Amino acid sequence: MRIIEWNCNMAFRKKNAEILKYNPDILIVPECENEEKLKFGKLTPIPNDFMWFGQNENKGIGIFSYSDYKLNLIEYSTRFKYVIP
Repeated sequence: MRIIEWNCNMAFRKKNAEILKYNPDILIVPECENEEKLKFGKLTPIPNDFMWFGQNENKGIGIFSYSDYKLNLIEYSTRFKYVIP
């Protein structure tokens, strides 16, 4: 299993080829825009599963599965908004 975390410094949709060339199974991207801005299939390759957390549509945490792994949120607390178990 290849898990990669990459802070894209915003605009992941314009930079995703830089990290996707490493073929991650799971990709965690801080400072990632929300699903609407990613435009899956046009600007961002379609993941098998995806989760996004944040309050700013331009700068949240995106979690992508580019494998058969399914993402499952155990719990989420706004108290620790950048900790996603």
